[in-house]
Parts: sequence; C-alpha cells; structure tokens
Amino acid sequence: MLETSQGERQCILAPFSPTKRRGLLRRLCEQVEEKLAPQPASELIRCGIADQQGPVGPPGKKSLLPECFACSAAHGLERHLVLLVTIATMATTTTEKMAQVKTFVRDKVSQTTDAAGLSVHDARIKGQNTMRQAQQKTASASNTSIESLQFLMDKLNRSGIVNDAKLLGQAPNLLISGLTGGGLDDRKLLLEQIVTLLSGLPASSHISQVLSDTLIKIIWGDLPHPAVSFMGPEHRFRRPDGSDNNIQNPNLGASGQPYSRNVQRTHPQPVNLPDPGTVYDLLLARDDFEPHPSGISSLLFNFANIIIHDIFSTTREPGARSAYNQHSSYLDLQVVYGANKDEQRRVRTGALGLLKSDAIGDWRLAMMPPATAALGILLSRNHNVIAKRLYEVNENQRFDNLKDEALDDELFGTARLVNCGLFLHIILRDYIPVILNTNDSEWFVDPLNPIKDLGGALDRGNGNSVAAEFSVLYRWHAAVSQNDEKWMNDFLESQFPGQRPEDVDPMEFLGAAAGLKKTFQDADPSEWNLHGWERDEQGKFDDGLLAQIIKDAVSDVAGAFRARGHPSWFRPIEILGMITARKDWALCTMNEFRHFLGLKTYSSFSEWNPDPKISQAAEMLYGDIDNLELYPGLMAEEAKPSIPGSGLCPGYTISRGILSDAAALTRGDRFYTNDFSTSNLTSSGYLYCTTPQPGSHGLMGKLIMTTLPGQFPHNSIYALYPFRVPETTVGILKEKRLIEHYDTSYPAPARHWFSVESYSATKDIIEDSRYFVALPPMSYDEGLMTSALASIPRWQDEVTDYYSINVNTVMNTRSIPFSNSGRQHIVDLLEVVNTVSAQFTSRLFALPTPGSHGLHLGMSPEQLSATLAKPLAYAMYGSFDSQGHQTWQLEEESEACMRRLKTLIWARLHTVDGILSPVFSLVQNISNLVGGPGNIAANDMARHFYHTLFASGKSNDELVKDCLHMMVSLTATHSLVLMQTFKWFFREENADHLSAMHQLAHKNDPASNSEMRHRLMEAYRLNAITPPQAKFALQAVALPDVGGDKKFVQVGDGVYIPPSALYRDPQLSKEPERFNPNGSLPVRLGLGDAPSQSILEVALPAIAKQFFKHSGLRMAPSGSPPVVNDAGPTPNQKLPYFVSNHGLEYPLPIDTSMHVIYNVR
Repeated sequence: MLETSQGERQCILAPFSPTKRRGLLRRLCEQVEEKLAPQPASELIRCGIADQQGPVGPPGKKSLLPECFACSAAHGLERHLVLLVTIATMATTTTEKMAQVKTFVRDKVSQTTDAAGLSVHDARIKGQNTMRQAQQKTASASNTSIESLQFLMDKLNRSGIVNDAKLLGQAPNLLISGLTGGGLDDRKLLLEQIVTLLSGLPASSHISQVLSDTLIKIIWGDLPHPAVSFMGPEHRFRRPDGSDNNIQNPNLGASGQPYSRNVQRTHPQPVNLPDPGTVYDLLLARDDFEPHPSGISSLLFNFANIIIHDIFSTTREPGARSAYNQHSSYLDLQVVYGANKDEQRRVRTGALGLLKSDAIGDWRLAMMPPATAALGILLSRNHNVIAKRLYEVNENQRFDNLKDEALDDELFGTARLVNCGLFLHIILRDYIPVILNTNDSEWFVDPLNPIKDLGGALDRGNGNSVAAEFSVLYRWHAAVSQNDEKWMNDFLESQFPGQRPEDVDPMEFLGAAAGLKKTFQDADPSEWNLHGWERDEQGKFDDGLLAQIIKDAVSDVAGAFRARGHPSWFRPIEILGMITARKDWALCTMNEFRHFLGLKTYSSFSEWNPDPKISQAAEMLYGDIDNLELYPGLMAEEAKPSIPGSGLCPGYTISRGILSDAAALTRGDRFYTNDFSTSNLTSSGYLYCTTPQPGSHGLMGKLIMTTLPGQFPHNSIYALYPFRVPETTVGILKEKRLIEHYDTSYPAPARHWFSVESYSATKDIIEDSRYFVALPPMSYDEGLMTSALASIPRWQDEVTDYYSINVNTVMNTRSIPFSNSGRQHIVDLLEVVNTVSAQFTSRLFALPTPGSHGLHLGMSPEQLSATLAKPLAYAMYGSFDSQGHQTWQLEEESEACMRRLKTLIWARLHTVDGILSPVFSLVQNISNLVGGPGNIAANDMARHFYHTLFASGKSNDELVKDCLHMMVSLTATHSLVLMQTFKWFFREENADHLSAMHQLAHKNDPASNSEMRHRLMEAYRLNAITPPQAKFALQAVALPDVGGDKKFVQVGDGVYIPPSALYRDPQLSKEPERFNPNGSLPVRLGLGDAPSQSILEVALPAIAKQFFKHSGLRMAPSGSPPVVNDAGPTPNQKLPYFVSNHGLEYPLPIDTSMHVIYNVR
C-alpha cells in the first residue's frame, strides 16, 4: 500500500491508468511465480508484495483489481498474494503442486484482464519501480513483516509446535482449494494445525494477522449471511403470484409489481420526437422475407414466446398501470399455471395435483401462432405426467399421511417445481446453445451452481425484477417465419375485415384485443377454443394434430433479425410499444443503454447500421445518434453474423443483453438455486428435469416424446433437435460423423396399435411367426439349445442342486442381523437372486469370473447380472413407439452390453474344443494348485453343453448369437418373476398361502415339489404386470376379440398383449382371478423361449424354497421397488417401469432392492 501526503492509504498501482494497471498486475503475478521456488524468506519478500493494513484504494472507491480475487470490499489481490508468498515459504512442496498454483494464478489474471497497454519492456521497468516503492512503504508501515516470515520459517524448521511435514505438504492444496472453491480434505487436520501454528506466533506480528484474517474469512464464508433458504412449509413451493421468492423481500418480482428501471436517462429528449408510425414505416416494416442465417426453426421463436410472455405482461388499456408487470419476474410458467390465485384455481382440477386436460393459464398464447399454443399445451400435459409419476413413486412415503386438499397441494406444488425445472433446463441446454451456435456441444452456460472461493460466494437466489428496457429488447418480431406471418395475416384480417395494417388505429387494435381477452376469461380454460382445434370427451386435443404442428414448425425456417424485417400486421403493435417506451416508461436512449451494458457507444448512424438506406432514414428522423430511441435502436441495429458463438444473430446490443438477463432470471431465482434440490423435487423428479434426453444434449426431446407418445421415432431429429431446421441439423451431424444414429426424415403419422384382450388371439400372435414378428428380434435356434441342455446328465437335478446350495450360501453371507437378539435377519432378495442366477449362467456357459484364479478375467456375478439385464430390457420395451423418450438409452445400453458379452462368448467357444483348449486346461490346473478352484477352463456341465453345439456344425458366429440370446432371456428373468411372486405372497390377504409355502419348503417329496412349483407359478400369473414383447404384423390378418368380434390388423400395425389377456382371460378358467394351487394355467417366463422356460421352471422353485423354509418371512418396512406406469401403445394401456435406487426407470428391477426379514433357525 502507498501512503499519500494526506495520510490516506491507496492501492500501490493507483498512480497508473487502468490499462497500464492491468499490465502491471500481470507482471506482478509473474514476479511472484519467479519467487515460488523454495528459498529464504527475505528473497521472497523482494518480489515486492505490498503490506496490507487497510482497504484497497481510497475509502468509498471500488477496487480496480480483478473481481475474482476480491475477498471483500476491503481486501484485494495483494492480500491473496501475501498468502501466496507465505505459503511459498513453507519449503517442502512438489514441483507439480507449485505448477498448479502458478497456472491457476496466471489463468485467473488472464481471464479477468485485457491485454496490457504497455510493452513488455515498459511494463517490466514500471513494475520494478513500483515494487521498489511498495517494498519501501511496506518497511515503513510495518517493520515486523520480514521478521515475522523469518520467525515463521524458524518456527517450522526448529520447533515441535506442528507436524511440519504434514502441514507443509498440504499447504499448496490449501491454496488451490481455497482459490478454486475445491473441497479441502479435513481428514488431513490441516485446519487444526494452522490454529496450532497461529497460537505459536507473536500476537502482534503482521503475518499472524494475515493468516488469522484469512482463517476468519474462510469460516465466515462457509455460510450465507443472511440465510437464503428456510424450512417452513410455506416457503417450499412457488406461490401463484411469484411472491416470496426472496424471503426477506417477498414482493420482489411478484405479479402486479412495477417494472424495474436499469438505466438512468440523462440525455435531454428532443421536444419533437418522430411519429411512431413513421418510425415503423421507415425502419421496421418488412419489405421481403430473409431466412435466418443460422438455419434456426420457427419453433425456437415459438418457445421464445413462452419465455417472453412468462415474464412480461403489460396492460395497455386506457387508465391502466402500464408500469406494472402483471406477471412475475421469474421463469415460473405462469403462462401455464396463471399469474394469481384465481387464474391458478381455474386451471386446476383440485385432486391429486392435476391440471385440467390441456388447459393453459394465459389467454395471450391463443393469439399467437399455433406452435406457441401447442408448446403451452405440452408443458401443461407434462405437469400431469409428473404429478402422476410422483404419486406412484411416493418417495419415502411422502404422501401417505396426506388426504384431499393437502395431498392435492403437495402434489401440485412438487410437480410444478419439477415442470419448471424441465422448462429451465430446456432453456439452458436446448435454447441458449442454439442462440450461441455451439453446435451439439456438451458444454452449456450454467449460471445456477454455487461459485465460491476465498473471496466468498457469488450471490444467488436473491430474487429478480425484470426491467422495462428488456421488455423492449425482446420484441423479436423480425424473426417471424413466412408460415407464421401468413397465419397472423389471416387471423388479423378476420378481426379487421377489409382493412390494411396501416389503416388500423392502435386504439382500435387494443379494443379488439380486449374483446378477445374477455371471451377467454369468461370461459373455463379447459374449454378454450385454440385455433379451432377439437377436444375429445376428456377435453384433450388430438396428439397427431399437435405433433403435426410441432413438425411443421421445426421444418419452417425463421426470419433473420434486421431492419425492415417486421411483418406488416405488427404495425399497430410496434406503435403501441414505442408509445409505451417513450411516454409511459420514459426509457433511456440507445447509446445510454449500450453504455450501461459496458459497450462502446455509437458515434454515428452509419456505425449503428452501415446500410445507407437505414442509417440515412434514422438520421433524418432523429438528427443526432444520441437521440436514437431505445425501441427502434434495438430493432433496426445491424445484426451479428452467424459464426461459432453467435447463432441467434440479433443486433449487437440485443446479443449482449440476452445473456445478462438470462443469468439474472435463473441465478436470481431461489427455486432454481438454493431450493432446487432433491428434498423439494424428490430424487426422481430432480433426475427427470435435469437429465438430458439421450441422443441429444438437451431436454426438449423429452418434453415432446413424453407428452406426444408414439408421434416421433426415438431418434428423430425433429424431436431431439427441434430448434434448427432439419437441413441445418443434418449438416451438423454429418460434420460430427453422427448422422447414421439419427432418423432425419419427416416423421410419419403414428403407427396404428391394437390391444388384444382374448387369450386365443394372444396364443396365435405369439406362436405364429408367419403373421407376426417381434422387434427387436431375439429369436435363436431354440431346438439346438434345448438339445444341448438335455445332453447334460441329470440336468434338472444339477440345476436344482446348484440353485439350492448357492442361494443358501449367498443368503447366509449377505444377510445381517435385524434385531439385537440376532434371531431375525434381513437380506436383499433381489441381490441374492441376481447373484445366483448370474453364477449359474457363468457355470452353464463357462464364463470366466474374477476370483480365486487370480486373473482379471470375465465379470463378477453382479456385473454379469446387470450386463444381461440391459439387453432384456430393450428386447421387452424397445419396440413400443410410445416409449420414444426411453428407447435411445435402452438401445444404447443394450448394444454396449451385447458387444462385451459377444467377446466373452466368442473367446469361450475357442477354448472349449478349439486349439486353445489344452492351454486353458493347463492354466486352470496351475491356478487350482496356487489359489484354489477357479473357472478358467470349462466345467463338466459346460463341456457337455458346448459339445452338442459344436456337433451341430454351425459356425461360431451363429453359436455366439444362440448362446447370447439364451443368456439374456434366462438370467434377468429370475428377479422379475420372483419379485412379483413374493409380493403376492406377502400381501396380508394371502397369509394362508404364505404359510402353506413355508410348510411345503420343509418337504422334499416329488408331490410337494410339484405343488410348490404350481403355487409359485399361480402367484406370478395373478400378479404379473409386465407384457411380452410387442408384435408387428407381416400380413393383413383378422384377430378374434372378446365377444366374438374381430380386429383387422394391417401390415406394419403393432399388437400389444396385456398380461390380463395372457394370464387372466375368462377363456382360461371359470375364475381366472382366483388362486388355484393345483392349476396348470400356462405361464410365460421371460421371452418365452423354450430352453430358458425349462430352466426357470426348475430354478425358480429351488430359489423360492430356500426363502420360504424360514419362519417369519415377510417384507421389510422399506417395501418393494416402486412401480410407475408410462404411456402404453394405446390410450387405455400403460407400461410398468421399476424405479431404481437412483431414481432411474427400467422394465426390469435393475439396480434396486427388495429386503425381506426372516427368523434364523
């Protein structure tokens, strides 16, 4: 620090200009880096770090040092550098760690400063002079700093106050984690050692004060001051009017609050401003259409309509308060939910948190192009999808004790948080990336996360108030496409018959708008007439119609931002906007707004827009560039080019303002920052709204395919990348060599699906391959594999013994005591079943597993079980069109697993009877001697099995396919069947059947074993919820239906077989819903292939027996995995999904648990 003649203390760099100061700061860091190598403290002090005894710069002045280094208003970069040098004197560190420090300091300074105004030579001379002055001032201000550093070194080297090796080795990590916001490893006890170190320093020493102050700042900065998130139930959910977002200032940004003003207007306004109509005609009126240079689709601007009208709603009727925003200043989807209690009440059903069918809360969406209204409907539907899913999952029994209104409010509030979260992440990961032209990059602007370092945390969640200047900035009418312009022309010509746009008086236009508003407000939102679309009996619009509107909007290129680009019927709207900005709001000028944003002000009209037709017209209207009003200044400014980093291509000023406003809207929202958590949204809700749709880096595809099931292929660019026209998307995907993964064609109408309700029809469909085929195909040579299984001596006894022994072993090793007495144990039934079924598969197919042989070969049982489950999940649900939002992930995971499994099976085939067989047998024998039994070489069961396969004469590639498909069908089916079976027995009303199973489990005669198998299959038949694979018609055929009717299926149509038709049709028995212990009704297990079915019918009773033999067997309080119902192929059918422990959804119980409790004998 330097001391002035008046005794004031100021920054040592204050005498230099800001440009030179930046250069000197860079040189300052370079000198520190040169001194970082361990050496005497006196040498380090010569780097010229100024003493810190007061604020950086004169009182009341903002520090000119880089903000990212600022600790507070009173501390700046120099203090951090003092800490840097202090830590550097702790001599025991590594070159790598010091390199991290140097790199970080260099990067931080480079990121926050521009190029230095001085040459390298001049900067060096000035820097050396400044450092010498600083060193002199430091010495005069405090003659103890050098001595304190030397004392510190002596203390560390000679005393036993601290474990110096441990402290010194962690010192660089302390610096790095502090500056970067990384986590400090508290297990190293570094904080405690620093406290011990401070206690041994002289209390009056300067270095003690510096380190002590830094410690206080660190622990003070750990917590927000004041608190930003509160536990009260009244603060958990968004309020209808958006209030209480900032708890300390509840009305900030709420509906009905005034717009804020960002820019102070100081430029004298001309007495006679030009007529707004003339301004429109000369600067804004569209002369012809120019397509958007980045190939942006009109759907992006329809989505922009949702965003803009969600945060801006200005009443323009005479006498109204136009300075007040009728909507909140938050992205809280008031266009869907309404902007106050009354509007919200009108769109809600009042039960289970649901909205009325296809209801939206803002009538203005009906006055916009059809795709805008369609997007509002999709967001409304998505709320109901979420609310139903939350209720089904019922995470941690969240809704068990709630009824009626309380349950409705809880579900509604939570679903709204999740729906708004999806809306936000579409903005961040679909919308803004197109604006920035990042071309399918995984990177995206994320302003939400905590940003914290030694200087403290960057504010977030402290509320927002949208400014009137930004209401003007978002008038993006030039981007209206030709199709949307035509719709607008037709609509407004119907409202003003026989009139041209220039003939319509603005007040006449307001009158017509007021009449339309009243028409909608007098009707129930679930009955609103949107563009003449018809509603069905439930009040829903046709999925195919909405999908058609979305597809056409994706194909429709938007207009370019430019002067003279606004469609003609926007004339009265633009005039009203200019009048409001000029008279009601008295906004700043164009140059004043640019100065506010930190941009260079324009010196001439030709600099603002080089097109002489535009610049000359503007100059004639305004005379001086400083008189140019904000509204026409923003709308008619020269547009940015389309380049990487610039995709929207608006005017330069709009481009700068968009990102600033986006940060304020998102980072300022408490519900998107501090309270955006699994606590409030639930784990499954949080995952749903933050996980990108596979196949893209965004979530727009998830919204489209979830709310319009079956209308888009799962890999359609029309759903995954809808904010660019298809031609642009295709070019990007080709450049990235990803085009083969996508369907680039215009999506065809949805496939026609039939749901078959009779057992006779299902039997024909499943068994007759001439008419129907399953997709994806999982067929294989079942006859050969059945023969191979039968070639194993006593194969049924082998299977029974294997499962009985190993289930008992795994149960004993994986269970833990459930009571203090130890008489009750608890175990994860699914873990036991998955482990043993994978072990059997490994044995039958002789797959190597890591273990006692000491070699890292193959997969563990847990890995194999999970790997085989993914292809089965895809085989079961991958062909249902309604599951487009799930299909990509299922297919991708399946393909990865299949590739890995094929490699294992191929290697095994070459080591059983091939040239490598003797080698592997030798390795196995050596392994057995050294480390105990292993499974490198094939066992007896596998050798019999494979010998039959080789005897068939089929190629190894064919055998790999046969083995792989049988493994997939067999292994993961165990847990699916047994989970549903045990759930049935654990029901209170089935206690007698559970007792009977316990008694049978203690018997071992053939009759008892047969009865157990029948009872097991009966329980599964009655409780099965998973349908078999979908089938597709190869020929036109008539299927028998219930009541003797027929369903006529055409080529390509899909057929869905519900479990009720397969297992519980009255054709099967007189009482198909009744448990029949001696019944022999057919049960289809897995994919229904014969070899797997044969093994499962033997294995499942053997597994169940080891559980049922224990008394007191019951479900643990945690229950079974939650099941949610997703859209099925027909409106009345749903597809069940099991929710994993991490909130993911699968057709099988993957990565989930089902704990059972039993008595230990």
